[in-house]
Amino acid sequence: MSFFSRTKGKEGATSGNTIPLGGAKIAFSPDIHFSHMLLSSVLFIGWRNMFANRMRSILTVGGVAIGIGIITLLIALGFGVQGMVIREVTKNNPSDIIDISNKSLESFALLDKTAINKMRNIAGIKEIEVRASVGGKFVNGDSQTDVTLNAISRHFLDLARTDIRQETRDELFAVPNGILVTPKLASLLGYENPDDSIGNEIEYSAVVTSDMIASDLGEGESKIVIDESQNTLKIVGIAKDQARDDAVYAYIPLEVIQGRYGNVAGQFAKARVEDESTIESVRLQIEQTAFVTESIVDTIADINSFFSIVRGILIVFGVIIMSISAMGMLNTLSVSLLQRTKEVGILKALGAKRSDIFKMFIFEAFLISFLGGSLGLLFGYGGAKGINTGVNLLAEKYGVSSMNFVQLPSAFVVSIIVFIFFLGLITGIFPAMRASKIHALEALRYE
Repeated sequence: MSFFSRTKGKEGATSGNTIPLGGAKIAFSPDIHFSHMLLSSVLFIGWRNMFANRMRSILTVGGVAIGIGIITLLIALGFGVQGMVIREVTKNNPSDIIDISNKSLESFALLDKTAINKMRNIAGIKEIEVRASVGGKFVNGDSQTDVTLNAISRHFLDLARTDIRQETRDELFAVPNGILVTPKLASLLGYENPDDSIGNEIEYSAVVTSDMIASDLGEGESKIVIDESQNTLKIVGIAKDQARDDAVYAYIPLEVIQGRYGNVAGQFAKARVEDESTIESVRLQIEQTAFVTESIVDTIADINSFFSIVRGILIVFGVIIMSISAMGMLNTLSVSLLQRTKEVGILKALGAKRSDIFKMFIFEAFLISFLGGSLGLLFGYGGAKGINTGVNLLAEKYGVSSMNFVQLPSAFVVSIIVFIFFLGLITGIFPAMRASKIHALEALRYE
C-alpha cells in the first residue's frame, strides 16, 4: 500500500523489500523517492498505533472518560437541582409580585386605605391587594378550635397564586359572610368529610387590638357600620391548598371582619408590577413610605449565589480530575514515542517531513481526548438521567409527584468540546514536537 506521494522513479520499478510500519507492511524500492506523507496515511498510522497497545490505550481513554463523566454528572445534577428549586419557589410566587408588610418596629405603619391608595399611584404598579391576619376561635356545636383568620381583599388570592380553584375563590365573595376553611380545620370542627361542612354556619370571634384599627378611612370612603351581633359565618368552600394542606387557617373577606370590628387595617399586601424591569424602582418607592418589601427575585438571587459557590467547588474538583487524566495522556504518548522511535526513523529515512511526524502524534492525542470526552459526556449524562429515574420511581412508590432535576446547559457541552480540543492539543504537542525533531540516523540506531 502507498503511504507517500512520489516525486520520481524508474519506470517499471518493483518493490524489492517490505517493512512493518504502523501495524501494516509497506513495500518500497530503492529507486523510488518520496516528497511527503499523504494526510490519509498520517491518520491511518496514528489510528493503528493507538491500538498497537490496546490495554494502555483503553486505560488512557477510560481515564479521560471517567474525568469528563464525573464532571458531566455533577454539573447536570447541579444545574438540574438549581432549576428544580427555582421552579418550586416561583410556582406560587411570580417574579412580577412584590410582598409588602409593616415589619419595621421603629416606624410602625398601617396598611390602611390611605396607604394603599398612595401605593396605587406609584408608577409601575398594576394592582395591589391586602391581607389582615388575626387570631380567632371557631365554634360548631360541641367542637371549637383556635384558628388563624386571614381577612383578604377581593383579588388577593389571585396574586398569591394558590392552588385554590377559581370557582371556590369567587364563591367566597359571592356569599354574604362566606368563609373558606382548610380540610384540617373542617375536621377539627367535627366534620369527618371536609366537603360535608360546605353550606353550614359556624360561630366565630377574633382578637382585634386597637393598633390594628385605622382611624383614617381614606379619601372618598364612607364610615364603616359596625354590627357586633353578626358573629356567624357560612362555609362556602374548602381551601385545598396543596402547599399548606395540614394547616389550620381560614379565608374571610376583609369587608366581613371590618363590618364587625371596624376599619381593620392589613399587615400584608401584594402588588403586581406592569413590567418586571421596574420592580426595583417600585420597591424603593414603597419602602420610602415606611413599609418593608420582599420579592421572589431576592430568593432567586440567593439560590443562584449558593449554586454558584457549589459550581465553583465542582470546577476545582474537575480541574484536579482532568489534571490527572491529562498527565495520564501525556505519559501514554511519551511511552508511545519511546516505543516507536525506530519507526519514526524509518519514516524519516523514506522521506517523511517533520510536519508529517508532528501531525501523526497530534492526531493520536486528539483521538484519545475525543473518544474519552465523548464517552464521558454520554455516560455522565446517562448516569444523571438514571439517578433521576431511580428517584422518581422511589417517589412514585411513596405517592410523591415526579420531578426532573437533570439539566445539561448547551454552554457546558460547548465548553467540554473546546476543553477536549485543548486537552488533545496540550498533551500531544510536547511528544509530537520531540518526535518531529528526532534525527533519522539516531532513531534507526535506537533499540
